[in-house]
Amino acid sequence: MNYPLRVSLVLVSMLCGLFISWPDITAAVPEGESEGEWASNRARVLVEATALIARVRYAALITVDGQGQPRSRVVDAFAPEGDLTIWIATRPTSRKVAQIRSNSSVTLYYWDPAEKSYLSIMGQGEVVDDTPTKQRMRRQADSAALYPDFPTDYVLIKVTPTWLEGVLPGFRGDPHTWAPVAVVF
Repeated sequence: MNYPLRVSLVLVSMLCGLFISWPDITAAVPEGESEGEWASNRARVLVEATALIARVRYAALITVDGQGQPRSRVVDAFAPEGDLTIWIATRPTSRKVAQIRSNSSVTLYYWDPAEKSYLSIMGQGEVVDDTPTKQRMRRQADSAALYPDFPTDYVLIKVTPTWLEGVLPGFRGDPHTWAPVAVVF
């Protein structure tokens, strides 16, 4: 899928999701703004977050291992759904699958050097291994070269967001505390 089409589809999906579930925005209210003004920016924050994800192909997925140590790796995540649920394809034998089955707390981290912006999506990871969902969700990028025994050697990780924070265009964070803008789902 070409970049402008992907961005358009992601933004339309995001805007549709805003009408279904309207997350709360929280963070330190910047000096000079009322809580109402700050909260009214939630749609803009989510649109900027979705646009950043569309611009950046790869994310870092952070899981927690059995010793409580965060573990990070690069993933080619799917475009977000309207409620910012994000899916990832992987092999069932990967460490991330075992770690999520043991501790479902995950973070997806996106960095956009061109905009000097970042986005962290914290949430719950779930390993999805049912064949109908895998067949429906499989992308062209999830080719037979990567998954020669599809659907046996292919599982999905569903990341359901609970918290989003970042430094985004138009939302550079609190100038005193450096607290990023945040959205609670």
